[in-house]
Amino acid sequence: MTIIRQPSLFSIQELYDMEPTQKYDAIISAIDLDFIYHEVKKKTHRGAPERLNYLAMIICFFVRYVE
Repeated sequence: MTIIRQPSLFSIQELYDMEPTQKYDAIISAIDLDFIYHEVKKKTHRGAPERLNYLAMIICFFVRYVE
């Protein structure tokens, strides 16, 4: 069985040393939000309202996961 090592963006100590807004900016800037946005945005006129801010919801998801 092989061990898969995933490179980390930051060490745990670096994340603890950062302010919350710096931490969120650093993590979100490393993620390709355009790709995620195009996958989850509304493609039809049925269902949820079109005026929802999908990009803000994606960012909130990542912030919630970090916290």
